[in-house]
Amino acid sequence: MSDNTKFTTKDFAKGETLFLQGECGDYIYIIIHGAVEIIKTTNNKKETIANVTSGDILGEMAVLADEPRCASAIATEPTRVIMVKDRTLRLALLNNDLPILKPLTSQLVLRFKEMAQQAAYYRDKVKKLEQELTGLKEILLQHELPAEN
Repeated sequence: MSDNTKFTTKDFAKGETLFLQGECGDYIYIIIHGAVEIIKTTNNKKETIANVTSGDILGEMAVLADEPRCASAIATEPTRVIMVKDRTLRLALLNNDLPILKPLTSQLVLRFKEMAQQAAYYRDKVKKLEQELTGLKEILLQHELPAEN
């Protein structure tokens, strides 16, 4: 693929890596058909954070933030993607002239909504745990043994 290519299609076999966590984000991927597992490794533990399929866009966060990839992407079945070069995306954002902008924006909004929902869920969970802990402390205080003299 030459550096002048704005986008290209590419096929990945089942088990083949589209990109690795920590790599430079030089393309975004639009899945034409197939399925991809997004895996994040933290403290040598792998965790599946998403499964994406036809029509989904992935890899955009690293390109837009100009940061290394925060997760790896592995094809879970034969998969065909459109790869859009980072420079093409940036120029399209400046000129508002690439058909992918509307679905990309929709995908980003959806991701932010999902993150907000997750944050609210975990805030509620922490609040409940704090309440349980307070209750347990009160029970323990009721059963406190008198100090020996």
